Amino acid sequence: MVSLRLLPASHVVGSILAPSRASSFSAEVAESGSGTLTTDRTTYRPGDHGTVTLRNPGPQAVRFCLCPRQLEQQLGDMWLVRERSPGPGEVCTAEPRLLQPGAAASTGCRFARALPPATYRWRFLSIGGLAGGPSGSGERLTNTFRVEA
Repeated sequence: MVSLRLLPASHVVGSILAPSRASSFSAEVAESGSGTLTTDRTTYRPGDHGTVTLRNPGPQAVRFCLCPRQLEQQLGDMWLVRERSPGPGEVCTAEPRLLQPGAAASTGCRFARALPPATYRWRFLSIGGLAGGPSGSGERLTNTFRVEA
């Protein structure tokens, strides 16, 4: 008999995720009407602070929360989870808000001083679903960016 055990998220950080679908991301977002996520720069250094902006170009309000997210590092065609937010000792209410058509919302992000040079992206876990409708799957990706020494 096989027994299954669920692992807490803290045991999964540093695990390899499924192959990237980054090349189809823009088309997927455009079709869903759930907005676009972009970073304020294409290159950062360890220890830098940055900004991620969610824009709603669609005709309907979109539910979102910019708190639950993870930083992923590209390793070939796979992605490694480097950091999850909220992390230990951090609080996130994960309360959904509405982003009106044509509006934007931003959040700050930080890059650990020990982050190795590589290509990264942010995965936001609570974006999607049109106002007045069922919630979406919630996951959206930013553009890829570099962290350089």
